[in-house]
Amino acid sequence: MPKQIHWTVVLKHFAQSVLQTTFKAFVTALLALLFVATGNATVILDDVFADGTRANQSLPTDAAWFFSNGGLTSTTTNGITLSLPTTSFVGLSYFGASTSQPILLTAGDTLNVTLKLTLNSVAAQNTSSGLRVGMFDFADSTDSPRWVTADSFSTGSQGTNVQGYALFQNMGVTFSSASPMDIRKRTTPADKDLLGTTGDWTSLTTGPGNTNTFQGFANATSYTVQFSAQRTSSNSLDISVTWVNLSNNATLTTTISDATPGTFSFDGIGIRPTGSASTAGSIQINELKVENFSSGSPAVINSEPLSQSIYTNQSATLSVSAGGTAPLSYQWYFNTNTPIL
Repeated sequence: MPKQIHWTVVLKHFAQSVLQTTFKAFVTALLALLFVATGNATVILDDVFADGTRANQSLPTDAAWFFSNGGLTSTTTNGITLSLPTTSFVGLSYFGASTSQPILLTAGDTLNVTLKLTLNSVAAQNTSSGLRVGMFDFADSTDSPRWVTADSFSTGSQGTNVQGYALFQNMGVTFSSASPMDIRKRTTPADKDLLGTTGDWTSLTTGPGNTNTFQGFANATSYTVQFSAQRTSSNSLDISVTWVNLSNNATLTTTISDATPGTFSFDGIGIRPTGSASTAGSIQINELKVENFSSGSPAVINSEPLSQSIYTNQSATLSVSAGGTAPLSYQWYFNTNTPIL
């Protein structure tokens, strides 16, 4: 008979968060170091498409979305459905107070930008960076206009002097490597091609190096992908990107510290699926949420571990994410008071 694994959570906020777990069987725990924040924050935007439209800009409930090929999209009261062709196209949305007022991070601040996506007809295993998602500073660019206001713009536009960070994500029902995530910084902002494959982007890190609990993307399944940017000092920025499978709470995350950031300001997001053969047949955007955490935000549990049933001498892997002001760390315990690792 399998033994049931139970857990309890105690979270305290000093300079770190502490997670305690109680087991009825010995487990191998996955230790994670994350600063993905949720909980008490200033919500800049939370658009769930309640009005069934995508072209109205009215924070904090609505942010307009425009696409280089608007004919491939349909909008309902629960999201925007993108029907992916064999070639790439670009979607843009904005969360600044205006075209000249981005969100400026001061030391200790954290900005979270979260997309909820539902994937259908996910591509077979491939080696492409099938989905590119980035957060940008359009307000300080030389684009004219700084924000697009209609569909049918060029996929090779909207990037003139735009600084930002992007995830170049390998998509597929199974990943082609143990590091399917590539966090990049825009280092040639004079090029107008925002999310192209040119030398505009420099890879900062790939990861996570282990996909045992998150081996690919599933059909008809919802996920969140969250960018977290924390200004850790006057001249450094920590960037974290985290996927969460909302059906089983499995996570995939990669983090990098940038000592020479191009910007501390952000006001928009861009998404570029490269085509159905390397991404999915369709992607539905269900929510765009933007939160700004000032320094001193309390620690909170975001994605909790699930109880598991295993046989004696087998291992179980638990995943969890928490948030608040960094630094955060987890300590797992066996039978309440015996530290693991």
